[in-house]
Amino acid sequence: MIPGFLGYGAVSAVVGAILYANLPTSITIGAAAPTVDYLLNAKLIKIDDEKDVLAGKQIRGSDLFEKGPTLIMAIRRPGCQFCRHEAKKISELKDQLNAAGVQLVGVVHETHGVDQFKPFLKGDIYYDVDRKFYGPKERWMPVWLGFLRLSTYMNAYRTSGTKGNFEGEGRLLGGVFLINKDKMVYSHLEKDWGDAADISDILTAVKKL
Repeated sequence: MIPGFLGYGAVSAVVGAILYANLPTSITIGAAAPTVDYLLNAKLIKIDDEKDVLAGKQIRGSDLFEKGPTLIMAIRRPGCQFCRHEAKKISELKDQLNAAGVQLVGVVHETHGVDQFKPFLKGDIYYDVDRKFYGPKERWMPVWLGFLRLSTYMNAYRTSGTKGNFEGEGRLLGGVFLINKDKMVYSHLEKDWGDAADISDILTAVKKL
């Protein structure tokens, strides 16, 4: 009888883990979007070469926003297939963004792989020293939870035409933000690996400027 109980217990544990993993991540790991005020003091370094990042000039988020409306992609991992695919799709809006006077930039919390990521995003990429664009409450997706989510495999299929790798830290979820002066016009918090911002929603937000 004991082995049977152990077997049922193991099955129940696995089923429970899968059910928990597929709950909305707003419940399991939170969903607090950064405010514009919070991002004003972000320390940013433009990445011209990932091997010599710290030699670059440091600016603040306020310096970036003073240049005009800004669409920012907070990149979870430069080598990520999902992230590269999303950057490519957002970059297809470049003409519309230019027409609206919106600058497109990316921010990263690690520099490894940025040079290979650049062709996917038609904008400058900055190193976010204090990970402000990933806060104020950082959302870390445990590896086991990410691999048990059905959406992970759906997103892998959807982005299968984009090449990526598994190098770097991929647990810290990112997002996409459209900021105009002191106003957050649009924000999208990545809910799981590969949860890309809706392009039509971005365009709608741009038209509000």
